[in-house]
Amino acid sequence: MLNEVPTLIHNCSSCSLAEIWFEEDGSDVYLNLNRVATEEDLESDHYLEYEGQTIETVQIQVAFCPYCGQKLVSGKEAVVPQFQHYNFGGRR
Repeated sequence: MLNEVPTLIHNCSSCSLAEIWFEEDGSDVYLNLNRVATEEDLESDHYLEYEGQTIETVQIQVAFCPYCGQKLVSGKEAVVPQFQHYNFGGRR
């Protein structure tokens, strides 16, 4: 189903204060962080269109929540660190 809401993997009060969420891909769990545009960003980067627009996204494979320490993967002892970084703004 296209509009299916993903199951909440982890609910951490620290994550509710920013654009942070966890995604599960098979047995791997990824922490996703978004940086959104502020008014100052709009003034300095003509590629950005509106306040709140996603500027950067980082996805990092994790085994534990970095904020509360709860284990997020079951039965997996070793995590091979992986990450992806996307920059959507004009500045590099």
